[in-house]
Amino acid sequence: MMPSFRQKVAGFLRQLSNQAENDRSFDDHKPTSSDCFIQRYLSGKEQSRDEPKILHGRTYQELPPRSLGVLSKAVLVAMTGPNGGLTTVNHRQRHLSISDPDVHFIDEPQTGSSSSGHSKDANSNISPMNANVIPPPPEYATPSNAANNSTSIQKSESVPNACDSRFNNPDSILGVNREIAGVSDWGSGTSEAFGCSTTLYERHPLTGIPAGEPIADSFAIVTRRDSAILCLADGVNWGVKASLAARAAVHGCIDYLNRAIFSWPMSTTTEVFHSLLRSFHAAHTLILQEEGLLTTLTAVVVLPLVTSDRYIACACNVGDSLAYVYSPVYGVREITQGSHDVHRMRDMRDALGALGPVDGQNPELGNLTCSMTEVEPGDIVFLTSDGVSDNLDPVVGKFTGLPMVEAHQRHRLTLLRTEDLLRNGVSGHGPPCSTAKELVSLLIDFVTRLTAAKRRMLEDVELYADSEGGPRTRGKQRARRKDVCAKLAMVPGKLDHATVVAYTVGEFPQSGT
Repeated sequence: MMPSFRQKVAGFLRQLSNQAENDRSFDDHKPTSSDCFIQRYLSGKEQSRDEPKILHGRTYQELPPRSLGVLSKAVLVAMTGPNGGLTTVNHRQRHLSISDPDVHFIDEPQTGSSSSGHSKDANSNISPMNANVIPPPPEYATPSNAANNSTSIQKSESVPNACDSRFNNPDSILGVNREIAGVSDWGSGTSEAFGCSTTLYERHPLTGIPAGEPIADSFAIVTRRDSAILCLADGVNWGVKASLAARAAVHGCIDYLNRAIFSWPMSTTTEVFHSLLRSFHAAHTLILQEEGLLTTLTAVVVLPLVTSDRYIACACNVGDSLAYVYSPVYGVREITQGSHDVHRMRDMRDALGALGPVDGQNPELGNLTCSMTEVEPGDIVFLTSDGVSDNLDPVVGKFTGLPMVEAHQRHRLTLLRTEDLLRNGVSGHGPPCSTAKELVSLLIDFVTRLTAAKRRMLEDVELYADSEGGPRTRGKQRARRKDVCAKLAMVPGKLDHATVVAYTVGEFPQSGT
């Protein structure tokens, strides 16, 4: 006799993955030595660490300046994805200006009165705390506009000018070098600089098509001898327009940072944050140009400090894509923790903020945050979409022995869970991650295994076909899905698109261009 649907569900609940997805034991839900971090933390036995502080603010003026070392300009590694990533957008190479009648920039300075009947100001939906926090790149300013506005942002000497021939000469963009976002050769990554995107959603058992296609995440990483730019965007909801928004955001951000930070003298972190905020302006503008929808965006720039063998990670983010540092000495800390309240339980359906046309052509900058922390050689800086970070949450993962916890405890346990995974692996017996590529592979492997049972339940053919193999009516499919959804809540994990991009901090040989 064939097993009933109920028996199949019971079987799925007893298994986290099938043999094809699980070529080694996945024992995270058994009481092992690696689970002890939960008991140590909740019993107050966790040892405090004198880890580097994370400073954050809504604007770069709230952060203390740090002096930078000499920056190398030649690109060593450049990688983007998935499926071409940022290289698939901005083929028109159009340079927008403030005179474009259909574009309203997210950071136009407020004026005392309106001179015409144009559309509402681009900041009209932004709270006073966030109004004008992103200074417009100088290429979006006009002389008449600057003359009529005494509060306009002054151009920084370290920021590229639109009048520079490299920005206005089409041959420099589309000519011999064929640069895309400031890089002429997008490769496949290395052990020290790597990224990966995947889908955790189920495949339709009859058509084989994954739900939620195309993947709505996008990432890019560009490294030089002793520095790196990491960028990750997560398109809000599903669909081609969400994916397009993520790719456009990454392209706009990376393109601006490559030109602003490494083509001009840069002496302090204040100038870096100025450029980071301007790169978010460029990202939003390109989303509008490409007619994408909404996306989160997180960018981190890792640069050397004046002090030998010391580095600084400067981050800017909007939305719920997060940035972390894994240190062999201090464990895991979240660079972007200032962008969300760790003392409040978060609704994982709320991205908290987004670039793109949230209200007309305006973004939602509710949680836009600038953050910085010192990092050391051998540390790994990594960015994740919520398809990864949420699955590291102890409540979502349904880790054993976990009682009711408060929001801040849940956040801390997420970091400890991540650290335990990076130190001890999925098996709990190591070896620890030592490179960026190992970290990316491990996190993607973990969330894929964790969510396997959910996928198997949704891929059961009985949801779509009757006992004779014929297709069920939509009504019967909905009834079956309703029955399954009640059981899905008992299974660990969250189905989503999952992306990680990482960089091993340090100085590397000048072996590329």
